[in-house]
Amino acid sequence: MKIENPEFLERVEKLEKLLNYSFNDKSLLLAAITHRSFVAEYPKKLKDYEVLEFLGDSVLSLIVSEILIKQFPDAREGDLSQLRSSIVSEAYLSKLAKTLNLSNFVLISRGEKLQKGEERESLLCDVFEAIFGAIYIDAGYKIDVPRDIFNSLFKDKVLEDIKTENIPRDYKSLLQIETQKIYGKIPKYKLVHSEGPEHDKVFVVECQIDDIKTTGKGKSKKEAETQAAKEAFKKIKE
Repeated sequence: MKIENPEFLERVEKLEKLLNYSFNDKSLLLAAITHRSFVAEYPKKLKDYEVLEFLGDSVLSLIVSEILIKQFPDAREGDLSQLRSSIVSEAYLSKLAKTLNLSNFVLISRGEKLQKGEERESLLCDVFEAIFGAIYIDAGYKIDVPRDIFNSLFKDKVLEDIKTENIPRDYKSLLQIETQKIYGKIPKYKLVHSEGPEHDKVFVVECQIDDIKTTGKGKSKKEAETQAAKEAFKKIKE
């Protein structure tokens, strides 16, 4: 379907260049960047991204599963599942979306824009998924094209982030599993101190298990504990 609005067409064509993919049906990519709030206030009929997002979620799960199985052929199913969940999470996919500056392409209502809705993690994740759903449909419901695009743009970053433990994971649970396996006990967390004004406190927490001792900082005790657990988990893995 042809896009008549020149502003919409310009957005789509700029995004196509970033993806290095030219859509046969450009209206699919337009739908992928259109929030339902924009559809509600736009005078002409438009489609939003919700169905494409639903499809894109499955497309990305398959692509990421393939990457993990090929990269870690000896890994256990549970470990692969945890990694995949972390990569296709809202927090991580929104991070990948930011590398494409997707917030500059999203069509949202004036009200959403005033609240900086285009910068929300949930919206960026949804649009990212919708784009891959759109590519999958445009490529004739075949995985090859979206897989090649994802691998070209993001595979190296994903693998590097896995290597450096730079993906959102439940580090307290992961650490507890490892320490019970290795030491037969669980780590202990202790609040060392807090700093800063009451409305903007930073907490420092220490995590200790046998001779391993790490610290973490955060805006809450929970965040500081997670950071300390992440550092301890990295040390154990090393």
